Formats: sequence, structure tokens, C-alpha cells
Amino acid sequence: MRQPEWLGSAISVGLFALLAAASWGLNEFLRRSQLESVVVNKEGPNTIIENPRVTRSDAQGHAQYRLDAKRILFEEQADRSLVEQPVMVSLAPDRPKTVMQAERAITTRQQNQIDLEGNVRIERSAFDGQPAARVSTSKATVLIREERAMTDAPVIIERGASTLQGNGMRLDQKTRQLEITSDSRMVVPKKGQP
Repeated sequence: MRQPEWLGSAISVGLFALLAAASWGLNEFLRRSQLESVVVNKEGPNTIIENPRVTRSDAQGHAQYRLDAKRILFEEQADRSLVEQPVMVSLAPDRPKTVMQAERAITTRQQNQIDLEGNVRIERSAFDGQPAARVSTSKATVLIREERAMTDAPVIIERGASTLQGNGMRLDQKTRQLEITSDSRMVVPKKGQP
């Protein structure tokens, strides 16, 4: 016996209506439970990254520096990141290798300004006949694009066998100039002494 042609059409229309009703029901459920809107946390971190390794490149795509840390907490509303145990390594091939590390850091101004705190160390490898250098202080501010570092805290700078101490420092990596702002004292060994 032959089925009427309208039976196939009726089944198709019925399935389509059932699907439409199910979609409407799911939409109403999500709307009522407020799951359809994404709420951005206005206070505190929006993102937490454990054991990150971040590499920053220049406009040509060449790696400039790498940041390793225990944890980064990003606060989007405040445009800042809180970094635990940061270690930043310069990767530019035309510059001496420089390593900066601290117990914690706060990055602001679109990751251009880094405020380092707690056992801050900046170490530069030997290059072009110049001895290695190390800067030790309790806090420092680093401006990445300007390639400058500064602090108002007591600082110790070791360069080869020489030592320079003082309060406050201004370092310009581009011009390779260093200034101790006050109470400076330098120890330079005599020739022939290590």
C-alpha cells in the first residue's frame, strides 16, 4: 500500500518544529541562568599563567628578550601584570647578554615599564674587551623600549675587579652610560692585583 505524499512532508515539518522548540528552550534556559553573557572580573587578576616563558620580538620579528617566571597575574583593567620570580634575558645578537632577575615585578604601560623589587640583580656578560658587570639593589625600574634602568635605593656595581657603591643609579643601555646619584664610593684594585 502506498503512503500519501503529505506524510513525508508532515514528518519533516514536525522534526523541524521540534528542533526549533528545543533551540528556543535552550536559549531561554541560558538567558535565565545568565550564562549567555561573559562577565569580566573588574577586580583582581583576569588571567593567571603558571611557569610562563614569553619572548618579545622587534618590528622585524627578531627576538629581543625572553621572560621566564614562576607566575604572572594579568590585571586587564589596570593594564598591569604581577610577575613572581622574573628572570629576563636579552637575546639581541648585537648586544652583550644581559640577565635581570628579582623576587617580583610589576609591569605597566603596555609592558614597557617594569618595576623590580626584592634582591634585584642585573648581570651583563663581558663584550668587546669589557669585563662582565653586575648591579645589585633592592628595587629598580626598567624602561624596555628606552633601554634604561634606574633606582633611588642603595646600589652595588661590580665590573671586573672594580666595585662602585652609592645611593641611586641611572643606567642608559643605548649610550652605555652609568650614573650614581649620591654617596658614591669606588674601589679599584692596583695594577697587577686580581
